[in-house]
Amino acid sequence: MTMIRRCVLPMAAILAVLTLAAGNLRADQIRVATEGTYRPFSYMTAGGELTGFDVELVQAICKAAGLDCVMVTMDNDAVMPALKDKKVDVLATGMSVTEKRKKVVAFTNPTRSSGKQFVSCTPDKFPDVSPAALKGHAIGTQTGTTSADFFQSEYGTADIRLYKSMDEAFQDLTAGRVELVLAQSAVGYDFTQSPAGAGCKFVGQRMESAKYFGEGVALALRPEDTKLRDALNDGLQKIIADGTYKALNAKYFPFPLN
Repeated sequence: MTMIRRCVLPMAAILAVLTLAAGNLRADQIRVATEGTYRPFSYMTAGGELTGFDVELVQAICKAAGLDCVMVTMDNDAVMPALKDKKVDVLATGMSVTEKRKKVVAFTNPTRSSGKQFVSCTPDKFPDVSPAALKGHAIGTQTGTTSADFFQSEYGTADIRLYKSMDEAFQDLTAGRVELVLAQSAVGYDFTQSPAGAGCKFVGQRMESAKYFGEGVALALRPEDTKLRDALNDGLQKIIADGTYKALNAKYFPFPLN
């Protein structure tokens, strides 16, 4: 029997709109939703500034495409309803491209790999991270993600913990309330390099299964917004061609994301 302990809250409303208040947005501005709690892709600095790889990537894409974009932060479980209700126009939340999601949203071309890997702060205890080996062990990840779906499909005998954000999952990992956390490799790497993640390491091999984790990570938007999708793809292609993407990748990671 699957044991799932949900560590999540009901869907939250938009937390904040950055740069401009929602009521002041112009009709031609593109509202891009991001979490602000998903290091190193989208997070708040100590000074309250939104930054991260995805944030800078979107800004570069929009500039190259000639689009006027404004970033909006909200909880991950609120982004899909907000897109459907036209409160935002684009999702930059590290969403993996899957066949299931293609039925609901349109995607740009992939912006990076969607590979996942386990992280543990007691790595010597887990030479084997197969479903059989982790039976009864507390494993965590973010709710509403391909990692959560993967857990429920393959790790049903584990003690699954689902969190509102990866920050909360990693907090429980360092506190010993969960033994392993599954995250996108770049997210796990950022955590292991932080003071909070000192001594924590990757365990097991990186998993690149298209069946579970999709065909990469991309920006998501409404299916009918084909002109916007084409413009974003054009912007992405331009920053890849001129070296902007490579420079941004190197700023955050010592390995390629795509």
